[in-house]
Amino acid sequence: MSSTKKPKQATRADVARMAGVSESTVSYALTGVRPISEDTRERIEEAMKTLGYVPNAMAQALASKKSGLLALLFPVGERGFGETDFEYVEAATEAAAEDGYQLLLWPNAVEDTASLKKIVAQGLVEGVLLMEVRSQDPRVEVLRESGTPFCLIGRTDDSQDLTYVDADFSQWGPMAIHHLADLGHTNIGVISMRGELVEAGYGPVVRTEKPLIEVAQRAGVHVTIKHPKPTIRAGRQAFEELLQEQPDITAIIGFNEPAFIGALEVAGARGIRIPEDLSVLSFGLSDEAANMTVPAQTTINVDGPELGRMAVQYLIARLNGDKKSVLQNLTQPQFFDRGSTGPAPQLRG
Repeated sequence: MSSTKKPKQATRADVARMAGVSESTVSYALTGVRPISEDTRERIEEAMKTLGYVPNAMAQALASKKSGLLALLFPVGERGFGETDFEYVEAATEAAAEDGYQLLLWPNAVEDTASLKKIVAQGLVEGVLLMEVRSQDPRVEVLRESGTPFCLIGRTDDSQDLTYVDADFSQWGPMAIHHLADLGHTNIGVISMRGELVEAGYGPVVRTEKPLIEVAQRAGVHVTIKHPKPTIRAGRQAFEELLQEQPDITAIIGFNEPAFIGALEVAGARGIRIPEDLSVLSFGLSDEAANMTVPAQTTINVDGPELGRMAVQYLIARLNGDKKSVLQNLTQPQFFDRGSTGPAPQLRG
């Protein structure tokens, strides 16, 4: 009867015995922590080849303090994960690979600082990219205290000494209100992010909503904001509520990608024409995501993939020893007219 017992895997101790050196010398040969003679190195390499010894990649990385890994902290549960988010992550992953790094997605919640402390204390990653940043973000202090290089995709209220890339959200609301008010819209609905994010001080929504409301008041525009969960079903319900509470709404703004799809579904089911009966404008959608709906959506956004790439470049600059440069970028928004906004119905002849 044939045996199914697996052959014993060679160990570092086996390599040391065959090469006539200590285990620590084998470690030095693998990690480069200390110099060894060329003759010794050749004996060790020959022993490894003969025995079929495969070094543990993670052990080597920890010993040399260079894992080649970067962590992207993206708490997916905060607001879901849409097509636009994927483009950020994809661009960051590609930029990391160009410099020889692998990017790991870390989806834990913002409040889960215990897990974050553990991962940085173990030295599993060389640097961290931080997304879904809050005005007061507990993860920042953890990273500061650990000495782990990091870059924010977003920013806190006090970001003077931080490395970050971000969109200038303070301009998004005013741009949208001015555009729609110029078209004659005086009653506008907003499908925004869920209320818990507003209460938690999530930077993008806080920095967007406040100036939007202020500019709308000065322009004599009535705004009703809904904060549904990031689901299509919740978006349907939110828009139904808007139509019931404000039947004279002539425009809606979306800042919640999944929920806004639900709102557009309701508009279609009710025979509401875009933009003849209802103007539609979205915040933060990528070009691809904006063109996935019918009709395509007019947007105010930034180049997300470019921000993702820039964040990785800033982080790698810190990893390479650049501690003096001010690496901060606040990107200005762009308006893309795809035909989903038009004159308010009462202005049409």
